[in-house]
Amino acid sequence: MSLFFFHPAYLYGLFAASLPLLIHLLNRRRLKRIRFPAVRFILLSQRRISRSYRLRHWLVLALRTLAVILLVLLLAHPVFQTGVGLVAGSGPASIVVVLDNSLSMTWSEGGQGFEQAKQAITRLVTSLKVGDRAAVIPTYDGARATPRLKAERGLLLQDLEAIKLSATTADFALALKHAYALLIEPAAQKEIWLFTNMNLTGWDRFSLGQLEHYDRLIPLKIVKVGESNRLPNATIKELKFEGQGIGVGMPVHLTAQIVNFGDEEIKDVPVVLSLDGKDREQKLVSLPPQGELAVSFQFSLQRPGSYSGRVELKKAGLAGNPVSYFALRAEDKLRVLLVDGDPRTSLVQSETFFLARALNPSAGSDASLFLPTVVIPEGLSSVNFDSYQALVFCNVPTIPESLVPKLKDYVARGGGLLFFLGDRVQIEDYNRKLFQSSPAILPGPMKDKKILAASAGETIDKIDLGHPALQGLKERILQESLRSTRVQGYFLVEPNGASTLLALKNGNPVLLEKKVGSGRALFFTTAADREWSDLPVKTAYLPLVQFVVSYLAGGKRGSADPGLMVGSPKSFSLPLSYAGRRFRIVMPDDSEKELAASAEGEKAAAVFTENDLAGVYRLSFQGAPADTAFPPQRYAVNPPFLESRLKAIDEKEIREKLNPIRAEILNLGSLGEGGRSWDLSFPLLFLLFAALACEGWLAQKSHA
Repeated sequence: MSLFFFHPAYLYGLFAASLPLLIHLLNRRRLKRIRFPAVRFILLSQRRISRSYRLRHWLVLALRTLAVILLVLLLAHPVFQTGVGLVAGSGPASIVVVLDNSLSMTWSEGGQGFEQAKQAITRLVTSLKVGDRAAVIPTYDGARATPRLKAERGLLLQDLEAIKLSATTADFALALKHAYALLIEPAAQKEIWLFTNMNLTGWDRFSLGQLEHYDRLIPLKIVKVGESNRLPNATIKELKFEGQGIGVGMPVHLTAQIVNFGDEEIKDVPVVLSLDGKDREQKLVSLPPQGELAVSFQFSLQRPGSYSGRVELKKAGLAGNPVSYFALRAEDKLRVLLVDGDPRTSLVQSETFFLARALNPSAGSDASLFLPTVVIPEGLSSVNFDSYQALVFCNVPTIPESLVPKLKDYVARGGGLLFFLGDRVQIEDYNRKLFQSSPAILPGPMKDKKILAASAGETIDKIDLGHPALQGLKERILQESLRSTRVQGYFLVEPNGASTLLALKNGNPVLLEKKVGSGRALFFTTAADREWSDLPVKTAYLPLVQFVVSYLAGGKRGSADPGLMVGSPKSFSLPLSYAGRRFRIVMPDDSEKELAASAEGEKAAAVFTENDLAGVYRLSFQGAPADTAFPPQRYAVNPPFLESRLKAIDEKEIREKLNPIRAEILNLGSLGEGGRSWDLSFPLLFLLFAALACEGWLAQKSHA
């Protein structure tokens, strides 16, 4: 049973009920008493008569006070209700029903909570009277539809049926914002019904300040759906990949971080790794209460291209999202040609020793994405440059005349060149053949050679971390390692419109980039070995070399995508030749969406925002441009892991969050009992007239 008012602001008028009493007190006369023995017997008779007079006087005061109270209550329009249901208003009603379609509703009421909520809303919609209008909106709408009030029950039931469970967290702020916007229009009765399992994750994100407008006089009825805390509750928190790249034959290290939200241990949970729909490995684990567990997998890929995978908790009766998706793109081995300009009899003393070890640390064919091949300058004439993704020249004294056209053609067609200098390099030869001739490969003219004492070496100061070639140096420890490098020998090079990626503290460049046609040429002003710097023995050397070479090879390092969160946008970077072209996004349910790429600088870019389903998405191109071989892409989308935490918000806390909005919290089961409502306006009006009539009669009797 409940009593509420359509216009509660009028209840402040109850303070007016004290006015009759105040008027009575102000009008009381203060008489001076003088005793006369002769009238004593007359007074005794008058006292008997005055008792009846005072009684009528107090009754008149009480009736006047009651009349004020009844008038205020009548203006506030009270309604008395038993059970749960729509109230009986004095005119057409406007109702907004909000349905929580977040992922956590999956586990409410034994998996039937969402459907039970829809059944209750169906009963609510069918109970609408002629002239009533309503809207049914979800807490997450991937279609981004604009809700509106409707009077047709059939259309409302269609809107309800169209609401599906989402893979993300409820956005209560957005849903309530829509609800209050719909109820701005005048109506005799307004209500908001919110069906939810009270999951803490959704309410943690909510604050009243997120609502642009709200009306605290509109009743908000929150219907609780189910209890699910008794279920074992676990999910996959995140996936992590280790390594510098994904290549054919290379071991892929994957770690799944699993979290148990419950207070009890969950025993014998099978954790299964699948790749392209086939199970690859399974591990049986037990999850500690209120704890996390890391489960590691290792596998290899046998072909270049895109892969889709998943890690799944295959245990019956487990509440929480059991699947986490990922996507991989494997590259074939990157073949790198190292030209050693100062070969030695001792392998350790050769110019390319540290460089070759950085590209392939274990010297095994399956241990690294890079396959370096070392040659001397005299053997270049018999080498087919097209067999390599990058060419690296280390302290090569001169460039053979016959080789210059081949180098320029190689880089212009998209190849990558990397030059390390050294004590054997002849400045005049490099300037004449690689800078002064067209097209220039060097980033600028080489000048003097500068050699410093070991104790007076310069340190690296500038690092362009925004450049793709230096993306592997994001960690602070690697940056500190690079900045601690001492450079004793280097060439002075004047940048001629080239980009400086690394520079010494005195401003002289260490690493420069020059773009030639579709390719790139990078230029280290120091040596690749330890003769001129201690860079080869620094921690940052390996990631620096690997990322620089992979950048020269077109960024072909492979990729591991552990998945973005449902609802987040996905950005694509494509070759410039794709600008203006349309392509399709194939969603996990095999539905398709079209997207257009636009030119942004030297790339084509596109953004897809409708990532509302969990799973693996694929890019489908309608005929790739002939001048590029862009591999197909896949990416993964996963639900937020905290949405699997089955913890409900406390009723007191939710009322505090919503204050001053009038929130009434009900149980889903109580809706099945129905209810009745009575509009108390007519009884109050009758009582008001009765009180006024009695007050008039008594007042007249008192003055008679």
